[in-house]
Amino acid sequence: MTKVNFSKLPEADVLLTAIKERSKKGLNSNIFVIGLSGTGKSSTSIRVAELLEEKRKEEEETIPQIFIIDSLLELIKSLRKSKEGDIIISEEVSVLFSSRRAMAGDNVSIGKVMDTCRKKQLTIISNAPIWGSIDSHLRGMGHFLIETLRINKTQKVVVSKFHRLQTNPSSGKTYRHTMQRDGRDVSRMFTKMPSSNTWNDYENQKDKFMDELYERLQNEQEKKQEKFQKDLSKKNTSIRDLSPQELRVHQLFFRQNKTRKEIAEGFGISPQRVGRIIKSIVEKSKNEKSEKEKTVSKDSGADIK
Repeated sequence: MTKVNFSKLPEADVLLTAIKERSKKGLNSNIFVIGLSGTGKSSTSIRVAELLEEKRKEEEETIPQIFIIDSLLELIKSLRKSKEGDIIISEEVSVLFSSRRAMAGDNVSIGKVMDTCRKKQLTIISNAPIWGSIDSHLRGMGHFLIETLRINKTQKVVVSKFHRLQTNPSSGKTYRHTMQRDGRDVSRMFTKMPSSNTWNDYENQKDKFMDELYERLQNEQEKKQEKFQKDLSKKNTSIRDLSPQELRVHQLFFRQNKTRKEIAEGFGISPQRVGRIIKSIVEKSKNEKSEKEKTVSKDSGADIK
């Protein structure tokens, strides 16, 4: 098998030319980068942004700004700051706008957001591990798809295949078209590693996101625990006489909607044992309710006398 010398090949030239042609027509470009973990999708996203930045500096004497975002709020902030020709990189877009939450608020808002991107002629580069995990409405707005295949560590490049996307507005189906160079099909492209400065900025952004995510989840957990403790302290609660194990199962099964199998795996016991614990919780709840009703009945009788 012939070894490819990537240093003698043009870097992502077909894609860059296609984006430039769209820009001349007053159109923006939505680029999706997909690929499994370790195939270089993040570095490809950043490198494509760098190449676009370099090209515009040379040809248009403008310096586009690159924004790296990981939430709808950050996207909107970037849109407010951005100017015509800027570039936005959306990390893990399948988490932001998942196909499983197609009618969620963020997913519904993205249509209006993308329309703003079109008016400003912004280039949006969004990455995700799997194509089908991205919201279908967002996929339908795509213009180019890059699928990272592998990282060539020897030559320090990422090898990908790429297509032009075309969505049928009637059926909603998206088609992939092979792109061409000088009348010949081109099915592969390569990108070098991003500059150290840009990559460091990206890593810092990821660290910041993880810190903020940790704080948010910790606060949510503390609020849930506080609410749970308040529920336990109420005099009329139906779970005050439960054992520590029953309390934990009650929290998981009745409040967090965990299945018996999930609870069993967490405790290291059988689902049948979990079922017996749940039955005990229900029985204690019924007995306590019955005792309360008897007490109320006695109190009412005493008032009548």
